Amino acid sequence: MYEQELPSNLDDFPNYNLKQSAESEKIIVDNDQKKKAAYQFMQSLEKNLRTKISSPQQRIQTIAVSLELYDTIFNKIYCNTLYKETLFPLAETLEEAFNDEFDSITKLLFNESCYRHAFQSVQQQFNLQTSIESWQNYQLLFAALQQKQNIDLPLPPSWIWDILDEYVYQFYVSSRWRKLLKNDEINQLKNIQDFWNLEEMLKTLEAFYTQRNSSVQNTLQYLAFYSYLAAAKLHVMSGNFQVGYTLLSQIQHSELIIYSKSGGAYQSLFSYTGFCFLLNKEYKKANLTLTLIVNYFNKFKQLYTKSYQYDSLIKQHEKILALLAVTSLYYPEIEDNIITLLKESRNKLFEKYEKMLKYDLQVIGEILLQSCPKIINTIKNLKEFQTEQEVNPNEIIMDMKDKLLKEVLEAKKINEVEQVLSLYNQITFQHFNKLLPEKYIQLYIERNNVILNENSFESSVLSKFWQKSKLLDIEIQKDIIHVKEVQINQRDFINQLAQMNANLEKTFLELSRNL
Repeated sequence: MYEQELPSNLDDFPNYNLKQSAESEKIIVDNDQKKKAAYQFMQSLEKNLRTKISSPQQRIQTIAVSLELYDTIFNKIYCNTLYKETLFPLAETLEEAFNDEFDSITKLLFNESCYRHAFQSVQQQFNLQTSIESWQNYQLLFAALQQKQNIDLPLPPSWIWDILDEYVYQFYVSSRWRKLLKNDEINQLKNIQDFWNLEEMLKTLEAFYTQRNSSVQNTLQYLAFYSYLAAAKLHVMSGNFQVGYTLLSQIQHSELIIYSKSGGAYQSLFSYTGFCFLLNKEYKKANLTLTLIVNYFNKFKQLYTKSYQYDSLIKQHEKILALLAVTSLYYPEIEDNIITLLKESRNKLFEKYEKMLKYDLQVIGEILLQSCPKIINTIKNLKEFQTEQEVNPNEIIMDMKDKLLKEVLEAKKINEVEQVLSLYNQITFQHFNKLLPEKYIQLYIERNNVILNENSFESSVLSKFWQKSKLLDIEIQKDIIHVKEVQINQRDFINQLAQMNANLEKTFLELSRNL
């Protein structure tokens, strides 16, 4: 295990700041009562958004109310009970029904949640009209948020990330639908003048993320940093892997605390970065990056149980765990606690992992497709949307899978180097060549001795956890290969033990004070 952990603040976890609303005790089945409940939610939301914040403490309290409204009342209660199988009435419908009028920002935020519920829970098949309306609502919402008077709305970071993450997800769904159209259906698209497209989305996100400033933490800054991560996800989704990698590699350690305020954002940051490392053949970095977020979330997952997002975060955790299992084939270092998590996983990952260790390419391919980010031929721009035909939506992801499966066969040969050399203290090249091609010795050495690059993520984040490989240490003298196991640094072990003891003493002291 590592001496340090990824940064976080306990006060940011849902179990520390999320209240259980009295709304959960109400049972409403009548349609009029359901509509009234939605209307009352909008009233509460607008009242909170209009709150004049005069102090840091008041800001914290106001955001806490927003979090309760969003996480507990709307998502946990309304989505799971009142409107579990039906669409929410949009803001304009509620205004008309109750002869009232709300601020535009309140209506846009409310409608965004309504469309999200429709995409994720209610509509089993793609609905073109819903997709168009949701796209237009996002355009209006982001335009409103860019206005000066709205930059410091009391929105919790988790809500801000969910808006941007859903923005990316709905683009994926809409792109997939477009690519699956039959030829005789394409003509109907010529009448659509405004629709989801990559170029416009990236411009919108860039308008936010160019304003990043880690020394300030308000709604604008969360929008800025989370838009940066959303843009990286968009590039990876569209097959622009190198661009996504470049964006992610510029994230600094000092910025992690901002991403940590949303569990979903934190998981996305490390899973996408780890995936990009894997595609770049930087296997040790991929292994470490994914291990860090798996261990982090496993340690703190119980602090998300109050949130409606708990189940989705657990699912994402299992996906990252599965991707780490695949990555360990390319760089075969895996911690004991990761093996335990594989055995305890909901999806019986350990059984599949044992098959992957035997290089069952079918199983490896299946787990890779299940665990990697969503990737598809996306809609690049409106012109392409209206004219392009006969495009395979899965072409990019299948090419990616084939590439990685070829590389895993190469990794298998490199892994066999260790199996051979672990039997010897020294071996001649002549003898080794009878067992494996000589080139794999150098590939093994290069993989084990990889160094960190100077980009921000590697130099400021990975550098804090970087350790020498625990695999074999090889030295070549003339035609003889000398082999030795890497020794555990005893001083490091003693320091870690001392730190553990200090932490235990601090915990006992705090407990005794509370008794």
